[in-house]
Amino acid sequence: MSQLILVPGLICLLFVMYGCMDTALLSVYLPTVFLLPETFTIRLPHLPELSISEICVIPLGVVALFRLVRKGSFVPMDFLVTSFLISLTISEVLYEKVTKDGILIAVISFISMFLPYAVGRTMIEPGNRIVVVRRIVLLALLLGVPGFFEWRMGRNLYAPLGNVFGVAMSPTVQLRGGHGRFAASFMKAEMAGIAIAMAAALNAWLAFLWRRRTWQNPGELFTFLEKYHIAEILLVLYVYLTQSRGPELALIAGYLILQMPRFKKMKVATAVLGVLLALGATAAYQYFSELTNVADVSNIHDEQGSALYRRDMIKLFQPILEQGGWLGWGYKSFPHVGLGDLDNGVQSVDNQFLIVELGQGRLGLILIMLIAVESVRIPFMRSWCLQSLEDRAFAVSILSALVMLWIVLATVYMGAQLPQIGFLLIGWGQSIVPGHRVPVVLQEASTNPPFHFGRVFS
Repeated sequence: MSQLILVPGLICLLFVMYGCMDTALLSVYLPTVFLLPETFTIRLPHLPELSISEICVIPLGVVALFRLVRKGSFVPMDFLVTSFLISLTISEVLYEKVTKDGILIAVISFISMFLPYAVGRTMIEPGNRIVVVRRIVLLALLLGVPGFFEWRMGRNLYAPLGNVFGVAMSPTVQLRGGHGRFAASFMKAEMAGIAIAMAAALNAWLAFLWRRRTWQNPGELFTFLEKYHIAEILLVLYVYLTQSRGPELALIAGYLILQMPRFKKMKVATAVLGVLLALGATAAYQYFSELTNVADVSNIHDEQGSALYRRDMIKLFQPILEQGGWLGWGYKSFPHVGLGDLDNGVQSVDNQFLIVELGQGRLGLILIMLIAVESVRIPFMRSWCLQSLEDRAFAVSILSALVMLWIVLATVYMGAQLPQIGFLLIGWGQSIVPGHRVPVVLQEASTNPPFHFGRVFS
């Protein structure tokens, strides 16, 4: 029954062939990204193992790529993303122990990163902005169904569904504090936490429109969700139930950024925000230092163990990073170090920047850091220069979502559906344009002839 995995992709292809791009994006691609796990995969001849959402993004992404090339209005981020994938391809082909594995990794990276980026660059702004935000928020809210079940029962709902698609999955989930960790379709709590936090940042823009009464025809569902803050409360609760410190701390930083539109002067907002984020970063660093300052490692709780693991992982990988040089080792070929029990090495590299340097060397690390900086610079600049307050608030929402993404990626790798969601938002942030245009009424010279009195009655 694994052929069922192809059905959403075929539906998406039909919509694209008939020119229904918006339907393919809203009703096929986004639901598969948010609601179906990346583990629902199929292996086609001469192709890498593809998930349902990756199959769906291929027809959409190809059209988006042609639009981007035909439009010709390139931005620095286009060059950075392209350079990052070229660097990845070179490292994989040259240094992967099995060349075929390197080629397949390069192909899957192009599908899961560049194609969603192209979709975000060309298919949303400005006409589809509000419908895409609505759809993402709604899909994130639907994650509560499997997520609450995991938290309460300690088992996931996707294992029985996997049998329908011919995919064998373990029904167990990671436990912490006597409850299952909310992971839903992302399979990892940290990744679910950041995806939901980014959806919460987008929902803040809908709440802003509702407060200002500038949202025309929100519909009964979103009227209820925004009027009583239901969406906001649920999304924050979801992040809390992941029991992941990274997304929780990132959500606090994102919430501070979302306050920028409340200030009348953006310079004052930026200064206040900078001070608050600096104080928060200092407090977080102090907390992490105290958490990892442990005399007896045999008597620690889960949170301390996780923090110690990340600290020691970075230290132990330093010699390997030096040997990797400018192009790295390849993502499947870098040596592991003595921490954990997977292949006599680390259990997982829980730091996206670290894993990029291991796989692609210093060049890859520089490029991913430039991508991070540029991805937040453009929305920040848009929040200053756009005239409409609604547009500035949207730019701040995208800024908040991307800042949260990069904060969390310092504590977890970019796995599951995060590459697609992250690069979709990165591309979207690069294409923000005015969505509310104020019509200018010009006074025209009167074409009526002057009135002349015919008679005067006394």
